Amino acid sequence: MPERVFKKAGIMAETKKRGRAIFFSAAAVLVVIAVITGLALHFGRPRFLRGERGRVSPVLKPFDLNDRNFFLVDNRYLLRLDSTQSSLRWAFSRPVRGQLHVAFFAFPKGGPVPPLRFFAAAVSSRGRQKTVIFETWRNESADVIERHYEVAVSLPAGSEIEFAAVPETADDWSSVDAGITVPRVETEKTIPPPSHLLIISVDALRSDFLGVYQALAGRPPQQSFSPELDRFAENAVVFLNARTVQSATWPALSSMALSEYPRVHKVTRNREFLKTAGDSIATLMRGRGYATVELAANGESLNIPGFEEKRKFALDAGLIAFARKKIAEQSAAPFFHRYHLWGVHDQYAPPEWVMKILEKGNPDYRYRLYNTNDMMLGRAPSGPAEVAAVRRLYAGAVFYVDSLLKSLFDDLRRRGLWDEMMIIVTADHGEELYDHNSYFYHNPSLYDSAIKIPLLIKFPHQRRQRVVKENVSLIDILPTVYHYFIGPPAPGLFSGISLLELLNGRRGPFRERILFVETEDSQIIAAIEDHYKLIYNPVGLLPLNRLGLPFPIKKVEFYDLQIDPGEIRNLSDSDSPVLRRLLLAADRFLHTEQQPGANVGRGKVELTEEQRREAEERLRSLGYIR
Repeated sequence: MPERVFKKAGIMAETKKRGRAIFFSAAAVLVVIAVITGLALHFGRPRFLRGERGRVSPVLKPFDLNDRNFFLVDNRYLLRLDSTQSSLRWAFSRPVRGQLHVAFFAFPKGGPVPPLRFFAAAVSSRGRQKTVIFETWRNESADVIERHYEVAVSLPAGSEIEFAAVPETADDWSSVDAGITVPRVETEKTIPPPSHLLIISVDALRSDFLGVYQALAGRPPQQSFSPELDRFAENAVVFLNARTVQSATWPALSSMALSEYPRVHKVTRNREFLKTAGDSIATLMRGRGYATVELAANGESLNIPGFEEKRKFALDAGLIAFARKKIAEQSAAPFFHRYHLWGVHDQYAPPEWVMKILEKGNPDYRYRLYNTNDMMLGRAPSGPAEVAAVRRLYAGAVFYVDSLLKSLFDDLRRRGLWDEMMIIVTADHGEELYDHNSYFYHNPSLYDSAIKIPLLIKFPHQRRQRVVKENVSLIDILPTVYHYFIGPPAPGLFSGISLLELLNGRRGPFRERILFVETEDSQIIAAIEDHYKLIYNPVGLLPLNRLGLPFPIKKVEFYDLQIDPGEIRNLSDSDSPVLRRLLLAADRFLHTEQQPGANVGRGKVELTEEQRREAEERLRSLGYIR
């Protein structure tokens, strides 16, 4: 009996032992499978989508720079030192060893520079101070003081650098403007530096005038107006359904920089300035050690934060020439440049040589410009022939800007920068070109002529074209840059969604969300889901175009863009659940004070009975149903 018991116990123990072994073996297999799957998902992605979180900039800049510190003197953006802030201190979270670069400037106000000294000191986490720069000026002439410094520094983690200007007496501040360039510490380049970032927006550029978009729509052109951008698109991501947030430059560029809708950042028309702003693309990149430069032919006064240098240009050719020079100066360290070109804006006046190229097969062509304002006001003919001629001039303007981009892109290739650059080409808005309401301009239109824009993104080392059909927006650019250079943004950080999510296969959030476009101080909006579009004017406003002429927008306009891309047939009297869903989303968008998140609307959610009644009551109050 005991032998049988012990034998049985031994069998049970052995069984348990085998069971545990099988369990742990299975668990180990699952872990291995999970690891392999994770690695496959990561390394299975194209190299250009993997981001740059492993790279560290050789240029270290303070993270807490505030745009209030900056002032402009002789095209130099400097950090001001004055009576209210005579010193600037910055901490370093990790050890730094390299060359400190900084320049000090003092500009007299009507007389000689007062007695003044400038110094920089390294301060350890224990409060120990070591002077690295010290210079004093006395009895200087009225000329500007300009000193450039390059000093070796070794800074342990937690240390700070302090820069200070000290006049002999407090009253001397009233007779001088003083400041420094953004200091940087160039470290040893032990690992590859991060890629450069270039964002180019072309004012009033319609996507359907680019050869790549025509070809992808099944209408390959006999003569493309954009041969260089077509070439660019061969190794880029092409977004077929990208839209702006407003058909006006300042609101659109603000939204692109901040990933916020105009009704949130409060720039709802041109010539309005940002009152307050959080992080922008420029502050993000500047914090990572990038030189940040903005060159613009329009919207140059818009105070988007984060740029160390801003310049205005009357002509796109001058802008591109300066850009090429600036890139040559800064290419040794990472840079973020943003260019806004003007050449496609009305009045459409491409150079005569461009039109001769486009009209080469027309022996009767004579170069002639048209005043579209006079045409809209009835002071000049505006029949089909004249409208066609204006559209041809617009195409010529596209061709000319494309030729300028070719000179820039060729330069980047010659310098060996092309593969190490993320380049985004887009527009602030489109252009009506007489498609709706006999109008050539853009604002206040909410039709796709004016709000559908090109969006092309070339990632570093990209070697093929990707075509994306989902609806995307200008507000998606900042989260995309954030995702690529830093990591996935936290939910709710931006109104937009990182386009890397879409490129990595997460289409759901893009297919479910509703995009919004605004006009008339955010009182009239468009709401877009899939191929459906609502234009909602609840108060019944009658917008005026740039010439003071009416640009009628009905209280409710509803279009199926798949069968009616020209937005000719208003389906607002249809019994469509999509119409009701968009109407509710639009109404909430107009009346909520908080920033709309990336998944506002959740478009595919079915309407409850209460929501259906709410939507029908809204339509009834607007006179669309009885």
